[in-house]
Amino acid sequence: MNRRRHWEAELTRFVANNRDRRHKWGEWDCILMASSAIEAMTGTDPAAEYRGRYDDERGAAQALRDIGEGTLVKTIDAQLERTPVSMARRGDLVEVKGSIGVCIGGVAVFVGEERFAENAGIAPRQGLVTIPRTEWVRAWKVG
Repeated sequence: MNRRRHWEAELTRFVANNRDRRHKWGEWDCILMASSAIEAMTGTDPAAEYRGRYDDERGAAQALRDIGEGTLVKTIDAQLERTPVSMARRGDLVEVKGSIGVCIGGVAVFVGEERFAENAGIAPRQGLVTIPRTEWVRAWKVG
């Protein structure tokens, strides 16, 4: 799958449009968010057969066993080429603590929540959160 001509604009639009979207298994979890970003950049949805097939963490694990390669990392390895974390570029996929995100530069976006003002009594912001490159453990090339 190759990136479209205007993939950077599509990725920027994708992140902006989904910034506040909350996690929901089978609709908007880490791999479905990352796959939606890939679709925005390439026109191909690598997770099409997973969508709507599960609605909790256990179901996601079962779908990876039934449809994928058994685990999230093995399933991504079967579709994308790994690259060193230091070489990941905008639009590539990255992993932190078992979650998959999308590189947008020196940080990657992940589905989660930010606890930036918890001590001030402000509820955590849910949606796309950023994690710096220093915390990434794996990366895969997209297109």
